[in-house]
Amino acid sequence: MRTAVAYHKQLGDTLLLQPALERLAAQDHEDVVLYTLAAHQPLVELMPGVRWGGTANHHAGAFDRVLALDQGSQSLIKSLRLRSRSRQLLTRAAVYIRWYHRLIFHECRSENLNDIYVARYYFDAVGGPAPDVFNPPRLRPPPAGWRQHSATDAVVINPASGWERKSWTVAGWRTVIRAVLGMGLGPVFVASGTADWHLRMGREICDGFPGSQVRNLAGQTTLRGFLSLLSQAAITLTVDGAASHITQAFGRPTVVLFGPSKTRMWHHETARNRAIHASEFAAEPLPPTALIPPERVIEEARSVLADS
Repeated sequence: MRTAVAYHKQLGDTLLLQPALERLAAQDHEDVVLYTLAAHQPLVELMPGVRWGGTANHHAGAFDRVLALDQGSQSLIKSLRLRSRSRQLLTRAAVYIRWYHRLIFHECRSENLNDIYVARYYFDAVGGPAPDVFNPPRLRPPPAGWRQHSATDAVVINPASGWERKSWTVAGWRTVIRAVLGMGLGPVFVASGTADWHLRMGREICDGFPGSQVRNLAGQTTLRGFLSLLSQAAITLTVDGAASHITQAFGRPTVVLFGPSKTRMWHHETARNRAIHASEFAAEPLPPTALIPPERVIEEARSVLADS
């Protein structure tokens, strides 16, 4: 059987599909072909059980099934452009299924997310013969040619995600940097995206530290370089976002800071992958990440490194 999957969401969300796609690949006895954002190609190339699809069109050949794992317009268009005798739509809630979906897909179904780990949700939702055992997302090591910076034994800090309210404070990160340098760790690489506030935060975090100890890479890495950086790090300290999922998938030590999002859905806890939620320090269920004190992050980083 030959399966294509259409999915058009953010980088971290795409990685969380990996266990489900590998499960489908095991059923098919060949890799699943994934059609997603062009910018995500380097990530897809490292996902076991998955092959990069490129442009969705009839020249890709016939598929036994096409599965759209989100209901957005881009995934619908990709599904329509692929030749298949079976098109299926899977959504996280029945409310997302519209009348026009039933004109495009042979089957439309929903599986409620119910606050479980998102990667586990997709693994269960695609189904398959028992007794398949869920394992969290994993990535193959990046090729040596992707390396932009030598980061072996370095500390990577990813201070920002796509949602500004998830971010921590500049003062907090500077306190943590001083602490990790005091532990004899380093150099410290501060990496983030290219939004204006990402770049400003990177400059403010690194300001005044010697360049030999702390380097500002905000907006300066390609995705290939970013993946390589995370795969080498002694520890990554990050807010909830793609960097946390990627680092865990490489099996590297990670501390993730959460505020207005749910750890149950977006984090897989292990001895070397820990989460700190701002609700430890506030009565509200989803408070701003900024409420987490630096001392808590330093304590968790020491613990993760000791267990690693």
